[in-house]
Amino acid sequence: MSYQQPFVEITRKARIKPDIPDEAITLPTPPVLPIPPQTTTFTIIFFSLAGMAVYGYVFTHLNTGQSSVYIWPFIAISGFMALSTLVTFAGQYIQVYRRSSYLLTRYQEQLQETEAQLRLLHWREGQAHMELNPPLGQYDFKSPFYAQLDIKPLLQHNFDEYNMGLWARKPEDQDFLHIRIGIERRPSTYRVHKSESNEIRIEQSSRIDAYHDYARRMVTTYTQLYTPLLIPIQQQNPIAIVGPGMKLPAARGLLHAMVSQIVYHHSPADVRIIVLAPRSQETAWQWATILPHTILYDPRQTNEQLDEANTIHACAIGTGAIMELLPILSRELGRRELLLEDDRQTSQTTILPQLVIVVDEFDAPGDLDQPMQASIAAGIPSSNPNMRLSISPLKRPEMALAISRGAAIGVSVLCTSTNPTTIPPSTRLLIDLTEEHPPRPIIEEGTPLLDLKKRKHSRAETIPAEDQASTPFIQQALVRNLTDKVQPSIQCLQIDSATRDDLRALALRMQSLRAASSKRLEMRTQIDLRMLFEFPIDMANYDPFKRWNNPLFRTPYPLLRIPIGLKIGDEMQYLDLINDGPHGLLIGQTGSGKSELIQTLLLSLTFTYRPTEVNFLLIDYKTGLALAPFKRLPHTIGFLPNTSSPALIQRFMTMLQAEISRREKLQQEGKRPPHLIIIIEGFTEMAKRIGTFIEELFTITERGNDPDIHLLLVAQRPEGMIGTRARDYVQYRLCLRCASPEHSREILRRPDAASLPASIPGRGYLLHGDNQLDLFQCARVTTPVPVTIAQETSLDGQAQLNALLSLPFKGK
Repeated sequence: MSYQQPFVEITRKARIKPDIPDEAITLPTPPVLPIPPQTTTFTIIFFSLAGMAVYGYVFTHLNTGQSSVYIWPFIAISGFMALSTLVTFAGQYIQVYRRSSYLLTRYQEQLQETEAQLRLLHWREGQAHMELNPPLGQYDFKSPFYAQLDIKPLLQHNFDEYNMGLWARKPEDQDFLHIRIGIERRPSTYRVHKSESNEIRIEQSSRIDAYHDYARRMVTTYTQLYTPLLIPIQQQNPIAIVGPGMKLPAARGLLHAMVSQIVYHHSPADVRIIVLAPRSQETAWQWATILPHTILYDPRQTNEQLDEANTIHACAIGTGAIMELLPILSRELGRRELLLEDDRQTSQTTILPQLVIVVDEFDAPGDLDQPMQASIAAGIPSSNPNMRLSISPLKRPEMALAISRGAAIGVSVLCTSTNPTTIPPSTRLLIDLTEEHPPRPIIEEGTPLLDLKKRKHSRAETIPAEDQASTPFIQQALVRNLTDKVQPSIQCLQIDSATRDDLRALALRMQSLRAASSKRLEMRTQIDLRMLFEFPIDMANYDPFKRWNNPLFRTPYPLLRIPIGLKIGDEMQYLDLINDGPHGLLIGQTGSGKSELIQTLLLSLTFTYRPTEVNFLLIDYKTGLALAPFKRLPHTIGFLPNTSSPALIQRFMTMLQAEISRREKLQQEGKRPPHLIIIIEGFTEMAKRIGTFIEELFTITERGNDPDIHLLLVAQRPEGMIGTRARDYVQYRLCLRCASPEHSREILRRPDAASLPASIPGRGYLLHGDNQLDLFQCARVTTPVPVTIAQETSLDGQAQLNALLSLPFKGK
């Protein structure tokens, strides 16, 4: 499946997120309709007509003689009263009707304008969420979840330097390791406010009821939208996906989709993935074996040191591969726990890269090895019991730390299961694939909420049954939070899945990508001294005379400014023995990297200066194992180990006086002798043997005011007054991890060195200049050799040091 391609570096870019609307929309105020004419008008008309009827009856049936002439005026008056009242009522009614129609028309226009604004905001927010978390590949664009949205799947983007979204999420981002699992229905970020008149219903004509229904439905419709459902896998650990029975393929499809989202949005410098899968799923997980995120993580390697030929991926398929990977995983988890213990009091930073351990369900026959008892009973020849996987990797002791303390040590566990009873007891998030009812769409796209031609006085609007029946079946899930704090479940209306073709296409396009190295915000833990020079030193082709004679590295006289390590951000840490010296003090307890720092300092001087420019005088109170390899250097004029007796200490003082006298004679002859670097390991013990040792030492070295003599006093602890006296003579101080804050204060005047991590030897402080304090990581001469799954090298640190010292020197 894989083939060799040229590697493409992806640099981290500024992240430009789509705008998510946050406006507040207020619904228009409903009009106050004019009061229609009162029904008393009809009463007046009725009685007027009744009077006319009475007069008419009297006139026609009673013989009143001449007096009947007087009845006509009454009949006329009653008729005119009825007619005038009717005309007045009709005029008022027409005026009220026209006014009401005008007000309702304006209200309808305002509601339609508001709906247009809400529809636009609704689309903008849905589009923004989909752009941030689009699906991997194919999706149903006719689905109500994606209707009217312009969605570009991940596979349609270019996987190159110009893709702004590729590996864009950084550990400091809020959505770091927030992974899409499907679609949810959630409230909008913009707000819809009702006017005060909407809150208070006034008894008015039923003509306005339809408009009130329109306004209410706008609130319920446009304040809900479909967006990708994200789960924070960094905080919720472990996470289990349960798919009982026939739903297990859907659960596995979701797991693959989640991994694809991780590898697209996160750089392998921030997230590494480990896959533990059964042999029955080998074909399904084949795509993960070429991802840059599954390259076996080694904390001793940097991105620059990553061997491009290294194709070892932490994708273990089958019981044998899993059993080979579990010990390496266990060591890494133990290292992270130790880092956590060291930094607990002083740092709250996350341990990077985040490890995502993916464990597939071992459900098929033969996925697990048979227990030893069953194998013996069946007559199967026994093999190494330590290499048999008879239980799920989730139940192995190597995984216990990842499951119990994963969130604290930067580890996330994703697993699938067919039964909730088999998931880890400490599971914090459960994705349960049990929901099957299709959701009701929020809105029929393209259809206004109000159609007065179809319904003028409708008080409710429902979705027709045939529309509900046409909604396609989709796989749903329920996301349950299993923490102590009871929280409501989240319904995932449609879970994601990924086809094998899409996953294979993603892996092939990811295979050639590498994260470009950048200035690190954290401090490195492993630094190779050979890489600190302007032209890195290749010991296979190293010729010291070429470097010593190269004018690019030459100055009229040695400056003695040498690299000894790196600071935060990969800034070089220099030690200037002239401007910061000439004398210094090095304090560090056992295991702090004190010997490594001395070796780094000596070799850095050796690589840079000729033996005619710099000489070494090495003294060790004990056996001198750390300094013994350097006695073969042409720069070394003296090496004196085991100076534990007063006689040997006095011998050293005599030898030093002789060397000072020789240097004085050279200076009287007009010659400038080489710089003399004197390193005394265990000077506090020597001072205990001879009380005046420190004073005599500095008296001898300062005789003649020779600025080219440099003392470096080394000890495990200051030892009270001895350290105080030595501190008064020295100019710069190197302080590695101390046993107590008091020891740190004696050297640095602050307790920081006591809090340095025990798991990172070589980390310390340099106090120099005008009380300038630098935290740095010392470069190492004996850099550990990375261990891979396939093999472990037997080359140890001392052999590397000997190789560095086996230089083709031809005398001093």
